Amino acid sequence: MKLWLGLACVLTACGGPPPRAPNPTRPLDERRAIELIIQAFREEKDRPVPGNTLALTESKQIKVDVGAAERKYGVAFVTAPERLDLGTALPDKDPTMGDALQLVSGLGEDGDARVLVLRDSDYLYDDHVGDDHEQPSLTAELKLKRDVHDFLVRAHVEKWP
Repeated sequence: MKLWLGLACVLTACGGPPPRAPNPTRPLDERRAIELIIQAFREEKDRPVPGNTLALTESKQIKVDVGAAERKYGVAFVTAPERLDLGTALPDKDPTMGDALQLVSGLGEDGDARVLVLRDSDYLYDDHVGDDHEQPSLTAELKLKRDVHDFLVRAHVEKWP
């Protein structure tokens, strides 16, 4: 009995601390995201302009945050409230596509317009510092800029209107 009690004490002492929960995260601020999108446009020699709205359905429009001057493409950084407002007009991301960029087109005269949809929930970071810093804001910012660069390179190669 003493052997079992001693063994139980040793085993519990060697167990180590319980696993800790991941750091809480939050999405990039919309203003910061738009600054980064504008930077990416300039780096790709595109002239960024304030975006407009693009009809996705007869009753729902998406706000394009940054457009390309004299072109029919742009980028929409979509926040949670905007996703709720758009509802089913904004197609869900296909989970089988991994990190593939999501594009939407408009209706009617804007049928050839292309908008890159960047969901704020794809660009998360934590506020912790030091060794506990799991997802720095720089990582989220670089991912966002990479996605915009990839979109713009495709727009140029395929000569989008």
